[in-house]
This record gives sequence, C-alpha cells and structure tokens, in this order.
Amino acid sequence: MADSEQQIKKYRGNCHCRAFVFEFEAPEIKSGVICNCSICYKKGYFAITPGVELKIVKDEGTIKQYQFGEKKWKHQFCSKCGTATYGTSEFFNPPMNMGINARCIQNLDIWALQERHVDSTAHPPPYTPPTHPGPLPSPQSIPDNQGTLYHGSCHCGAVTAALKVDHPFESQSYKGMLAECNCSHCIRGGYVWAYPTKDQLVISGRENLTWYEFNQKIVRKGSCKHCGVLVLVEPVPIQEGEEVSEEMRKFREGFKDIRPVNLRVVNQDELDVEGLRRGGRVRQAKRAGEGGEYVNP
Repeated sequence: MADSEQQIKKYRGNCHCRAFVFEFEAPEIKSGVICNCSICYKKGYFAITPGVELKIVKDEGTIKQYQFGEKKWKHQFCSKCGTATYGTSEFFNPPMNMGINARCIQNLDIWALQERHVDSTAHPPPYTPPTHPGPLPSPQSIPDNQGTLYHGSCHCGAVTAALKVDHPFESQSYKGMLAECNCSHCIRGGYVWAYPTKDQLVISGRENLTWYEFNQKIVRKGSCKHCGVLVLVEPVPIQEGEEVSEEMRKFREGFKDIRPVNLRVVNQDELDVEGLRRGGRVRQAKRAGEGGEYVNP
C-alpha cells in the first residue's frame, strides 16, 4: 500500500501529569528515530515527524520552552512532570518542522516499534558538556584508587553530577542492575537507570531541580527546571507527624540509601547509553500498572 493510501489513525498524547493533551491524525506509527545529538540523547526522545498539525486539547500552562546553541529548535516540555512533548525547527516549513516525542502518545507500545538510529554527533556546532564543579563522590565501598568515575549533567548545565561505581557499566564485572522501565512516567522519558548508593553520587545545582511526585508519592523524581532533563530519583522525605503505613515505612527505609540515577545525564564521551541498550546490557523492566493503573486523559 502506498503512503498516500495508508489508513489514517487518530492519536492522542499527553504529559504525565495530564496538564497538556494533544491530538493529531497520521498513518499508523510503526517506527521512530533515536538521535544521538546532545538534546535528543539526554531527553530520550523517540521522535516521529508525521508532517501534521497538532490539535491542543488541554493546556494548563505548564509547557516550557528550551532553546540552546543557535536556537534553531524549540523544545517543549512540561515544567511540572518533565515530560518532553514536541519540538519545532526553523529548518523546515510547518507542519514538516514539528517532531513529536512518540513516548507520550497513548496506548503506543514503544518497545514494539522499529528503532531507526541516527548519528548526529558530527553536526555543528559541537556540544561541550558542562563541567562538574565538585566535590567528587568517595563511597566507603570503593577505595579511592579504584573504581570508575563518571561525570554528567542536565543539558543546560544547571545541574551536574559525578558518579563512582566499582566497575565500568560496559564491563561484565559490573553486577548492578541497569534497567529501562515501561511504567507510565519512565516510558515517556526513555530513562535508563542505574541504582547506586547515595554516597556514590554527588549532585551539584540541586536548587535547579523540580521535584515531581505521583501515585503513592513514595519517591520523587528530580529534573532540571530549565531544560527538563531528568537526573535522579530519591525517597520522599517523611514529614514530622506524618502517618504512613508500616509497608510504606519499610519501603522508604529500604530505599533511603539508594539513589537511582538516569544514565542519560552521563557525558556521552564517557558512556554510550544507546550502545548499552543495543548490546543487551540494559534490562527491560515491565512495570506498567504497578502501584495502580495510570489513567490516560
């Protein structure tokens, strides 16, 4: 069947907190682009360019715009939940100038779609990773002269990180879990998780993080308030006098020393996350529906 004869379907997408909802009509989505330019890589975009206009169904004013470099692209993300929704470019005329993050489209199984990988790292201007100002992690479990030290940041550099692990993530000697998750929030960002202890990770610029809680509000996810890149997860602090169930208290207690970190923030010249995924080092954790079914708006 020719492209012009393909059946047109109606799609609906939204950010995770449901503040922004959109619709569009296009042929059936069977594939998407995974680009390794600095912004697509850190945001985990699974991009499609259907060449159609978006119909905005709901807009509570949470969408924020991020630009950088020559400012040829406008990247839109929800400032409340961090979901990257779409971007527009000056390189093409509307509506061909719009790229949609297919990860936020409802009832679309991203893991079942064909991935088309595009190498954009050589396109000028080059991205210079922000420098982590310190301090560096000094975990008790890893001697100072051993282990592997990684550096990273959000895209704009307002938040930086240093992470020390016992062995390189690419090495079979690294026994910690590396995972991507298909829960309603993680699938929207394509996050790739490692689970270091809190003394293995140092974050600088925490004042630039926006924290997002949802569902049972056991943990909160921190993303940069300026560029929207998600950095880490930490337990929601228990407030004085707060009443929580024994089960919840035990979970928080067991989680208190763990700091899941999104490996997409690690500098690309130090770690190739997409290479880890394609090489089978990253486990697909199927957690959709755990902790309560997510209801699409």
